[in-house]
Amino acid sequence: MAERTNNIPPNPLYIFRMIHFDNLEYVLTNGICCSRHPKADPGYINIGDSSLISQRDNCVVRIDPPGGVLGDYIPFYFAGHTPMLLKIITGYGVDKIPQEDIIFICCKVNDIIDYTNEWCFTDGHAKSAITEYFNDLRFISRVDWNAVKATQWTNDENDFDRTRKKQAEFLVKYFIPVSYISSIIVKNSEKEEEVRRLLYRLNLNIPIQIDVNNNLYYK
Repeated sequence: MAERTNNIPPNPLYIFRMIHFDNLEYVLTNGICCSRHPKADPGYINIGDSSLISQRDNCVVRIDPPGGVLGDYIPFYFAGHTPMLLKIITGYGVDKIPQEDIIFICCKVNDIIDYTNEWCFTDGHAKSAITEYFNDLRFISRVDWNAVKATQWTNDENDFDRTRKKQAEFLVKYFIPVSYISSIIVKNSEKEEEVRRLLYRLNLNIPIQIDVNNNLYYK
């Protein structure tokens, strides 16, 4: 039986987008764009499985509004310690990248829904056939927050569906202005200083957090 103890969403609810540090300047200059947006970075460094990323352009979002395909959306996770991050830092099926070069862009869900009504969220990996889509926060409890917040997320006899549920997504269609970034989260003080210098050069005032307790990164 799946574990449901303390299955309560965080309040306030934040979402997290993983990007390569080398993409940050473009994002801070142009905003957060989906891959199909006209302003999307032509030199964007993908940090996931390139074949899965391309498949998202043909994967229909199964709720309308907001409709479209996954490639129309900017994907966020609800928490860290994701299966994709583990693949990235181990090089399992993707290019290996040190965690120090991965940063998290953090946004607050309430800010996003004040900005646009073109968003939705899922109760698991967005490409899975059994995943459900929602466009109303009244259904946020349909996300399994125990699975989302888990640091050990493999399937076992207690939950045969934990890995899919761990990868629940919040999806924002097309574009998010820089002003809706709540904070930038980094692995260590060296990367914090690099981000600080970049923000200073771009005349931006966005809080930077070091993930000292490894809430998002793996130890």
